[in-house]
Amino acid sequence: MNYAPRTLREFSALKDILYGSDDATSPSSSHDSSGSKESRKDHITDKLLELLFASALPTADAVNGGSTMTDVAERLQDQKNRPAFSVPVMGRNFSRLNARIGVVFRLQFKIRRILIWRNPNHTFSALAIYSFLCLYPFLLILFPVVVVLLGFMVPAFVQRHPPPPSPLPSFPVPSEGPPLAEAREPRPVPELSRDFLMNMRDVQNAMDDFTHAYDKIVGTLTKPTNFKDEQYSSAVYLALLVVGAVMFVISPYLPWRHIFLVWGWAVVTMGHPKARRLLKSSHDMYVSPREHQLSNLFDAWVQKDIVLDELPEQRHVEIFELQRQKNSDVDEWDDWLFSAAPYDALSPQRASKQRPQGVRFLDEVLPPVGWKFGQNSAWKLDLRPAEWVLQRSVVGADVDNNSKWVYDTTLSGRRGEWRRRRWLRVCERHSAGEE
Repeated sequence: MNYAPRTLREFSALKDILYGSDDATSPSSSHDSSGSKESRKDHITDKLLELLFASALPTADAVNGGSTMTDVAERLQDQKNRPAFSVPVMGRNFSRLNARIGVVFRLQFKIRRILIWRNPNHTFSALAIYSFLCLYPFLLILFPVVVVLLGFMVPAFVQRHPPPPSPLPSFPVPSEGPPLAEAREPRPVPELSRDFLMNMRDVQNAMDDFTHAYDKIVGTLTKPTNFKDEQYSSAVYLALLVVGAVMFVISPYLPWRHIFLVWGWAVVTMGHPKARRLLKSSHDMYVSPREHQLSNLFDAWVQKDIVLDELPEQRHVEIFELQRQKNSDVDEWDDWLFSAAPYDALSPQRASKQRPQGVRFLDEVLPPVGWKFGQNSAWKLDLRPAEWVLQRSVVGADVDNNSKWVYDTTLSGRRGEWRRRRWLRVCERHSAGEE
């Protein structure tokens, strides 16, 4: 593989690989020399991997859905004080994260057990708390305080003052007197322990769940929102606009507390095993046979009522025909070229004594990038030269309304050596599928 370093950083990395760093080339003893060789070997491996990734990974604009150059510049600016990509850093950070992320998965599994009615008492307790929060929203202010008290401080106190053993299940009442146990501090789980491996499994499955959810959401939202099918997306846009306008008008009059209360109970109830079986059978019996029919009705409405008959955007493109006088005593002119600028007395090219730029023949003029000439359009002479002279603030010009030429004028009032007239032609913007 031929690799050419492209940045100063990559040159520095190559230098470290070829010559080593200063710290690695000055051992103080034979033992240090051996350790330095091992460190240098690891250092070389890391640098080679970094350079391999830098040269092998595709650029963002080469990947479908990749970041634009503006996004890349902003991300680089935001992360300029953060460490660069490094395989050892990534491995170290993954180990640190994996040793601490267990609390997130434990919370996730507790919420899941509540939603699937694993313990009905816990589910009804959660619904009771949710009902109070819906009916009395000011209790949300107390929610963080209650979480800290009951979720952290009370269990920590019970841990230091364990209740006496009892053969019957009872509410744990802390023992009296001085603390009987040491305070427990949350610590990262040891590497390669059972909890560490369980966290790795959960991280693996969470990545798979995220990719499936992302693909499902993107697959569901892409067709109605990306205007690839403009009729379909326009119908969805119109429907959402109407729904948003109606909701904006009626939302102040809706009982949102009771709506959230009913919807919350409904969602949790649908998680019950019996409710899931009932919903699945009802869906298979009543909804599935009619999904295709409803989709066809919506498509028929789109085809019938959403009509997109817009013409392509049109603009006029201009070109200036320049001619130069052969002799100041004779009214004879040489065809010079067709230029995008009028080459007037105050133009930058005239001021810097440069020759005008353009093409020799009118047929060689091309439309702007992203545009094309209209099928039935042709170059037409601008019959109102005084207007573009005024719009461009051209000074020292003599307009001939008969021939439509605009002449230079000298300080003495005589016509100069250059004259020009403007030609116009209609251009249409390219559609996405046209070449």
